[in-house]
Amino acid sequence: MKTVKKEIKYNHLTTWEEESGFLEFLTIIPDEVARFNETFGFDIHNLVNHPSDIDGDRKMAVKLGFVLERYNPLIPELTYCLYSLLSNGMLHGYIGIYKNGSITTLREMKPIKDYKRGQVVLHEWLGKLVKASCEKIMP
Repeated sequence: MKTVKKEIKYNHLTTWEEESGFLEFLTIIPDEVARFNETFGFDIHNLVNHPSDIDGDRKMAVKLGFVLERYNPLIPELTYCLYSLLSNGMLHGYIGIYKNGSITTLREMKPIKDYKRGQVVLHEWLGKLVKASCEKIMP
């Protein structure tokens, strides 16, 4: 066995995603959605298969942060979704309809700029998702 005589040190460079709290925010989303569901009794869950396009644009689907869907049994033909896109360091939220692997956007919401306080905005987004599905907003 050969002994290494030089000690190699690696400097950890922090990225804006780490500094801003973006990565930590993304990790808490499943727990926050579960807590929202338990508190209010809604069936919101993570969309496993990401869409192939958003409003007909395949490039937009690559920028997705997360996609959550709510199935409303009163409107079985429509699946409402909440999705996010990362742009210029901000996470933009949108309400849309998910159908056949595509999302049609219905409404844009205020973006998350401060990820350390992003839970409040996430809960607003979840509330707006439920409201849109109950009001039967159509494209």
